[in-house]
Amino acid sequence: LFLAPFLTFFMLLDGRELIRNIVALVPNSFFELALNLNHQISFQMGGFVRARLIETVIVSVVIWLGLTIIQFPYALVLALFAGLLNLIPYIGPLFGAAPALLIALINQQTPSEIAVLFAIFLIAQIIDAAIIVPLLVAKIVNLHPVTVVLAIMVGSQAMGVLGMIISIPVASAIKVTAQSLYSHLTDFRT
Repeated sequence: LFLAPFLTFFMLLDGRELIRNIVALVPNSFFELALNLNHQISFQMGGFVRARLIETVIVSVVIWLGLTIIQFPYALVLALFAGLLNLIPYIGPLFGAAPALLIALINQQTPSEIAVLFAIFLIAQIIDAAIIVPLLVAKIVNLHPVTVVLAIMVGSQAMGVLGMIISIPVASAIKVTAQSLYSHLTDFRT
């Protein structure tokens, strides 16, 4: 949690120099391919980040609407918090719903009101898992929805939660790399 912002800062600071050094290692016959591949992967990663931000906004809006309809206190803050934590697979939605549940318990709401609160968060997760990730994220990163679901499953089996987080960008980078190599090799023959 503390190391990620530190590493991100220095990757952003020295990222261009790192890419320049890596591309300098590439033989001249593959130089154009490496530059093109770097550009395509960067574009895909940017698309993935945009997709995750859109996902956060949609989940936050769904939760905010639900909490506003039932006139729950701090609806906007709780929705934004839940939307941000939704980016963490499995445990994020649970931690995102915890403050709302805690407020409901402190306010001594009835079990039926707590059930409605639980339903709002559940509906947001169903919309996220069934619609947003397979369709929206897949479209933005240019992967088939089945590929996205399979990549997340393989990532979770290989590396757990971290694997689920990085599975879509990795699958996207693999696809772009394979397409570029195939295109380069078939163009080279002709």
